[in-house]
Amino acid sequence: MKQVCFGVDIGGTTVKLGLVSREGELLDKREFPSFRDPGATFDDIAGHMRQVMSAFPDCQCVGAGVGVPGPIVDQSRVIHCANLGWEDLNIAQELSSRANVPVKVANDANLAALGEQWQGGGKGCRNLVLFTVGTGVGGGIICDGKIVAGAAGAGGEVGHMPVPFHTDWPCGCGRKGCLEVTASASGIIRAARQFSPFREMDKVTAKDVYDAAAAGDKNAISVVAESAAALGYAAAVVSCVVNPEVILLGGGVSAAGSALLDPVEAAFKSFVFSGCAGARFALAQLGNNAGIYGGAALFFAE
Repeated sequence: MKQVCFGVDIGGTTVKLGLVSREGELLDKREFPSFRDPGATFDDIAGHMRQVMSAFPDCQCVGAGVGVPGPIVDQSRVIHCANLGWEDLNIAQELSSRANVPVKVANDANLAALGEQWQGGGKGCRNLVLFTVGTGVGGGIICDGKIVAGAAGAGGEVGHMPVPFHTDWPCGCGRKGCLEVTASASGIIRAARQFSPFREMDKVTAKDVYDAAAAGDKNAISVVAESAAALGYAAAVVSCVVNPEVILLGGGVSAAGSALLDPVEAAFKSFVFSGCAGARFALAQLGNNAGIYGGAALFFAE
């Protein structure tokens, strides 16, 4: 009988649920709303799990790996999940009692990193770092095939590393000068709005800034270079601690491709300790499915 596992990515507005085989094949995927009421969310998830399994009667479900946007303790309990308003909630217990399968829980960005390590841009590597560059900067760290979660579940929060760029700009976390302030899409837009033509535009996206840089706009080139330098600096600092084989860049801004990857790698090489300089850079490959694969990897990659 084929062994399968559910990967569940719970976001502030949407749940992504997928059924994955031990071989890494995504057999089924669906999306549905999440709720601030955790009981309603878990009832819905368990109901969808039963529906999916009814279509795969010859498969054995070994469990469900769940990702949520918050620090996780003991692969079971979220301490604080601002996007959903959940506080000190034992997610593993709540879902397992409804779905009647073992449940393991991790931070969503850490799960994305584990998914990329198992079936994505880091496949075949035991040690990697993932930076997800979107509205903010998230990430995850995998050492010897395991998520680095830390004592309070906040390991891998690379977006809130202090970096020597825009040290007076406030971050959403309440501090100033975090990596997210400079390197995220929001940071790129904020920096670009200091200059024309961006200060006169009603709406600016990070893609607008990258397009302007590609067209030769000197201010846009400067903004893009600064954000890449901040990412390269952060990657160098993390590398001195965990010495990864590969550093992956994902998230919406990674759609810029080599326009992001190449200058980040160049900045990394200018900052990094020589013993850690061998890390290769690559783009993440799994997109919005990374958390689903990561959830399955909690059971299948061990």
